[in-house]
Amino acid sequence: MAQRKKTKPKVIYSTQPRIRLEPYKGRNSRTTCPSCGQKNKFSHFIDVTTGLRIGDEFGRCERVEHCGYTKSPTGDDLKGQSLEVSSNDVLEAFRAKDITNILESKFVTKSMNETLDNFSGYLYNNFNNEIVKKILIRYKVGCVKKWDSDATVFWQIDRDFDVRTGKIMLYNYQTGKRVKNPFNHISWAHTPYKENDFGDNADYCLTQCFFGEHLLNEEGIEEFNVVESEKTAILCSIAKPSSYWIATGGLMNINEERLLPFIDKKLTFYPDKGLAYKEWEKKLKPFMKDFNITISDFVEKITTLNNGDDIGDFIIQKYTKQ
Repeated sequence: MAQRKKTKPKVIYSTQPRIRLEPYKGRNSRTTCPSCGQKNKFSHFIDVTTGLRIGDEFGRCERVEHCGYTKSPTGDDLKGQSLEVSSNDVLEAFRAKDITNILESKFVTKSMNETLDNFSGYLYNNFNNEIVKKILIRYKVGCVKKWDSDATVFWQIDRDFDVRTGKIMLYNYQTGKRVKNPFNHISWAHTPYKENDFGDNADYCLTQCFFGEHLLNEEGIEEFNVVESEKTAILCSIAKPSSYWIATGGLMNINEERLLPFIDKKLTFYPDKGLAYKEWEKKLKPFMKDFNITISDFVEKITTLNNGDDIGDFIIQKYTKQ
């Protein structure tokens, strides 16, 4: 008798919110704020059953500090329709998989109120404390108790302030370097969700974004500098707080989906020294037609760096006694 084919268990979602902010699909998906009047800064609320905007006044201004306008529709605004809808009525693009890959923001807040993580402690010991505090808050760097120590969590927060996941790594408090022995200490904030809440074989959908994407909400930023490592993005921001740095988290993470939120920004990439320059050049070439991308050879020209070092290593050389 032929064995019955095992089917992969699937998570069933009964209801989900009717409204959500319209996903970013370029400047045309952002309109003029009804409060401050700034163009291309207003995110509309849409109905997930139709994909249509609910009303001109319902949404959120991305100028959080300078405007902060937010207005959510009520049941009356929706002509008595429920604010919760059956997942079966939701358009595929907005179905529950879009919700499962978003973590609750309370975890970010909690991590920022925990004991100081090792990496942040290293920064406070080696750089201007006022600037360090400002940058850690800017990037919402947090601490989690893991591996019997104070590990660092670099949250991936998108331009809609949705928390995609968090990369958890352990650093040496004295050197600021990652702990790789007896094993590589790296984990992810979404892992407990996948394994515990949904089951080991559940259809968990993770969609990552660049570390620092949420900075798109800060006003007047026309240029972003891009590095591979989250640690390096933090170090560069401390060395030059007036500039804005984001991290890809790895060469393999560069794709159109993650670049799209930055379609109207200038992006300057800083590859690691050595072979990485050619690799990044090859990886980025297909996107140069549609995106304003420049690849800097600044790191290549620094004679004190070894192959494999990055601009973060240069900052440590320049600003610390190491």
